[in-house]
Amino acid sequence: MTTNPFTEEHELLRQSIKKFVEKEIIPHVEDWEKKGICSKEVFKKMGALGFFGVSFPAAYGGSGMDFWAAIVVAQEFANANVGGLTMSLFAHAYLPLPLLVALGTEEQKNDYLIPAIKGDKIAALAITEPGAGSDVGGLKTNAKDMGDHYVLNGSKMFITNGTIADFIVVVAKTGEGLDISLFLVDTKSEGFSAIAINNKLGMHSSDTAQLFFEDCKVPKSALIGEKSNGFYYIMNNFQQERLLAAVTSTFMAEWALERAKQYTLEREAFGRAIAKFQVIRHKLAEMAVIVEACRSISYRAVAEYIEKGNKAETIITMAKVFTSEEALKVINDALQLHGGVGYTEDYGIARVYRDARLLPIGAGTTQIMYEILGKMIIDDASHTDKLK
Repeated sequence: MTTNPFTEEHELLRQSIKKFVEKEIIPHVEDWEKKGICSKEVFKKMGALGFFGVSFPAAYGGSGMDFWAAIVVAQEFANANVGGLTMSLFAHAYLPLPLLVALGTEEQKNDYLIPAIKGDKIAALAITEPGAGSDVGGLKTNAKDMGDHYVLNGSKMFITNGTIADFIVVVAKTGEGLDISLFLVDTKSEGFSAIAINNKLGMHSSDTAQLFFEDCKVPKSALIGEKSNGFYYIMNNFQQERLLAAVTSTFMAEWALERAKQYTLEREAFGRAIAKFQVIRHKLAEMAVIVEACRSISYRAVAEYIEKGNKAETIITMAKVFTSEEALKVINDALQLHGGVGYTEDYGIARVYRDARLLPIGAGTTQIMYEILGKMIIDDASHTDKLK
């Protein structure tokens, strides 16, 4: 791939996003952080300008650009240091909506997908439960076929946009083992409720909730795709989420590095800028190498995803696990270089430090990523042995 994957069209999009962020996001971030939730109006404004649909098909109101367009959006939001809001916006656009594009009926697309891309309806994806996260097969929430409808019972945990969503794509058991299906649940449905989770370390401007389904009745038309195939749908859908997690990690680390460079050039000690001291210069150099490595692997993963789709799973998984862990090191070092002021809220480093701690947890923990990669490596080695 080329060193710079962004075209003139991407750069025009970047300028539009940058202006939007400066006008509609940055002035409100502190308020949203304190309230623990962002305004629903920001979804409408994002949708009205086409920013949710940059990489979605034109048939559903999108721009039909490639996935690099989504990367541009992610980068500009990272440059604004609004991790919580970014998570809410991307959890809306890139977790549930690709499932509707690939599997939704025309009715589901017209009633939910298209309004979501416009920002008129807010979406969420509900997988994690109080007793099951990465182990999708261990889910307890179930959907019982009642003939002319389904009844959902169970609960979900740590669901982004859970209290503000207009609809939620719910993963539920429809049989034994991995007999799992996907359901489109309107949050106005009887038997559905949600409570906010506010005691989080970071991502304060993102709405996070626990969901409850108590004899929640949904029509047969709520089934997404084929019954009992939900496990495979979700496994495929993880790739885009993990890819976005990788590039977001990279951009957050890049932002922290730039702030550290700027601060060390301005801060003086013993009569000169601390950036003039060898120990500081070497630390900045080390951080720069890590950021470049993160950028290289995440950009390669994007390029392979555009070329191969979900068959790029290996490099996407590598990118996710590497960038999420390495970004934390860069951000931690950036805070250290800020000294005491880094521990305050004045320079933004404390916020990015808190927000970034979710990166090795969300979209599959570091431990799960290594387990997936370990199996891939062993399978590949076994296949190679058979060819000898």
